[in-house]
Amino acid sequence: MASSADDKHKLLIVEDDPVARKILVSVAERFGYLVTVCEDAESGWRYFAAETPRLVILDWVLAGMDGVTLCKKIRESKKGRFVTILMTTVQDRPADFEAALKAGVTYYMTKPVRREFFEAWLSAARKTIDDLCDLEAQEAHEARYRRELEHMNAQMEGAISRANELAREAEQAYIEIKQIFGTVAGGILLIDNQCNILRHNENFLEMAGVTADEMRRNKCYDVFPSSLCHSDDCPLQKIRKGDTRCESQTEGVAPDGKTVYYHLISTPFRGPAGDFLGIVEHITDITARVKAEQALRQSEQRYKELSIVDELTGLFNKRHFNHHLELESERARRYKLPLSLLLLDIDNFKQHNDTYGHADGDRVLARLGTIIAESIRLNDLGCRYGGEEFTVILPNTSGKDAMVVAERIRARFGAEAFVPTPDHVVRKTVSVGIAEYRTGEKKEELLERADQNMYAAKQGGKNRVVFG
Repeated sequence: MASSADDKHKLLIVEDDPVARKILVSVAERFGYLVTVCEDAESGWRYFAAETPRLVILDWVLAGMDGVTLCKKIRESKKGRFVTILMTTVQDRPADFEAALKAGVTYYMTKPVRREFFEAWLSAARKTIDDLCDLEAQEAHEARYRRELEHMNAQMEGAISRANELAREAEQAYIEIKQIFGTVAGGILLIDNQCNILRHNENFLEMAGVTADEMRRNKCYDVFPSSLCHSDDCPLQKIRKGDTRCESQTEGVAPDGKTVYYHLISTPFRGPAGDFLGIVEHITDITARVKAEQALRQSEQRYKELSIVDELTGLFNKRHFNHHLELESERARRYKLPLSLLLLDIDNFKQHNDTYGHADGDRVLARLGTIIAESIRLNDLGCRYGGEEFTVILPNTSGKDAMVVAERIRARFGAEAFVPTPDHVVRKTVSVGIAEYRTGEKKEELLERADQNMYAAKQGGKNRVVFG
């Protein structure tokens, strides 16, 4: 059943921290949500079971049942697949993030809750809620449609069976079959062993975009081509080999040139003596459902990008850096491969912000992010480490080769001309520290050596690269 507008705007907040509750409620109500607040997971579950809100915000740490357990319980409920869940927590380790996603969390936000970030999540959540409501409606529609097809199929099989058993009822059975072909929703076909279409309804002609005359002169794979044709997945071939029912999904091109998606249910068609004559095929247009699923996947992908990418610079964030530095350190240790790390800091950045303002400072940060991204390989990892600090992980790269990369970035950034005011042209520089992985050292030690070298670059006059 499709959701009403009020259902879409029901928001359940399960949060025992009054300060966090106040922020969440004030922002959510300003976005037009009908907010209900619960301070513990048990009361939150009771409200969810009774009202089924489309958006749920959970704190991880709650008295009694924790937020992760409540999230699993919601996902296991009848409507749980179609709920958008945001988890707020002070726990920000990659393992915690992974555990929350496995439990069914859609979005994940660390505390303390920042109003601007929460507003961004609510905007993303609204799109996800709409996509999930569309998907639920399409699945409900498809289920009703499938029940109708199965009912019609049972009627048709019964009619064919009676025709086979009693010759005197053949004409009546023919009439029933003709009525079914005329009234069933979607496309319906009788296909013989030679891939000829013996019978079809008008809906199928519209799906295929052909005339009845063209239908008679061509094989089924010419009239309605798909990726299943001439393969082991062809429904006719599978049922000929013994399958009693075959369900499959394929895509095609509609008469207007747009991509369409179909669900096929195929069953055997037998003669009076039980001999195999061909198949009966029901064809359902499921384009709307498939597109709803695609839209949902795009929403989920956008969230994953928000979780690991720094919005200002377009580089990966510190969380993603920490996770991958550990992976690359372990890979370098196990396979005895070189690994280098760059740590970069914009020189005199605070002075620039104080003089020209944070907005212009953001433009400097964004430009350095672009230069880093354009100066490294696809398998390298550029990240914004924090503030005006950036870092680059260079797998399978020696310290000597890393100096080439660092000098490239330093030179390109130093050549950039910034115009914070119409009468001022400013050039910025960057100091870079390089560390090459030493067998057996921890990632924290590698990072500390890069930091020390960056500090040495600062002390040595800035605008330079130090590797030692």
